[in-house]
Amino acid sequence: MAGFVVMRHSVVFKVLALALCFAVAEPILITEAHHAYAQSRERGSSGGGFFSKLFGGIFKPKQQTRERKIKQRSPSRTTKRRSTRPTQRAAPVAPQINEEPKNDDAKVLLVVGDDLAGGLADGLRAVYAKTPSIRVKKLVYPSTGLVQDKSPDWPEDVSKTLALEDVGLVVVSLGAKDDAGIRFGEQEVAFQSPEWMKQYRFRVASLVASIRNEQLPMIWVGLAPAEDYLKTANYSLINDLYMEQVEPSGGIFVDIWDAYLDENGVYTSHGPDINGKRTRLRSRDGVFFTWDGYRKMAFFVEREIARVFGSASAFIFEGVKDDPNFMVLTGRLTSPETKLISNSDEKQKPVPGTAQHKLTVSGADLPNVPGRVDENRWPIF
Repeated sequence: MAGFVVMRHSVVFKVLALALCFAVAEPILITEAHHAYAQSRERGSSGGGFFSKLFGGIFKPKQQTRERKIKQRSPSRTTKRRSTRPTQRAAPVAPQINEEPKNDDAKVLLVVGDDLAGGLADGLRAVYAKTPSIRVKKLVYPSTGLVQDKSPDWPEDVSKTLALEDVGLVVVSLGAKDDAGIRFGEQEVAFQSPEWMKQYRFRVASLVASIRNEQLPMIWVGLAPAEDYLKTANYSLINDLYMEQVEPSGGIFVDIWDAYLDENGVYTSHGPDINGKRTRLRSRDGVFFTWDGYRKMAFFVEREIARVFGSASAFIFEGVKDDPNFMVLTGRLTSPETKLISNSDEKQKPVPGTAQHKLTVSGADLPNVPGRVDENRWPIF
């Protein structure tokens, strides 16, 4: 019995001693673990090491966890967000154009149309900046077209401008927003409907007539493809309607369609400029143009102007229209001359002994030429 009591006291003593050791060691272990975690955090570490693994669940920082979750959610929230604010088209910034002083009798190139005509007019000003005999003016109504309800009245406004200005040629460029319904007061006719086609043809023909009735050369610039596939198809239809009215009236239709496509025949916002350098030609809305794009458009128009007037300096033959010994072959719709001028009205007579004299005077046949189609000696099969 006494032995049992001694053994029991011994066990109790050992338990108390073990408990005392743990009580002393626990703060040391926790303090060392916390110190190790703090050092790892200062080093930018994720908390690696034995003590971090052992006490990671106890000392896991809540702030870091929250920041990590925010960083993980941010990209998905950003990609799903869509701006409901309408996009605004930034007008192309044209460089400063230093034009030389124009002559008092300088002829006017009148550019008519919507926003497209505004950019084209600036491009033509750059083309003729050094030409004193040409002055570029514009009759531009932004954000309009031929589908508005008589506002503006294009034929009336053009006729008034031509009566006030000494215009030598008219360039038309419009239609960027004409793939829409036509309004008649409170009524609107749907795009591409039979009534829409009839009304749009009439409005194009009226504008063409207001120019051609003044016996002025006219250049009509077609639409370029758009980035949107459906709008591109609509522009192709509108270009066909332009050509139907412009070319039979004697006007010139400038087709710029292929100039703004890539080598595969697909819309591209970039391409070679007038110097052959690849640059951005189209604005970000996929419809209008940058300055380089309008300058390229003006390049194609200037080529047609040169063909009409003989050179880019143009209008140099206007003072000889009454000279009977001078015939103007380009740039005039009517001409008082009836025949070409030659040095002599005498016809050259055939010289005896020549093949011409034998054929036309003597009536002799020309000698056979072996292998020619009129050879009468054919092989016998």
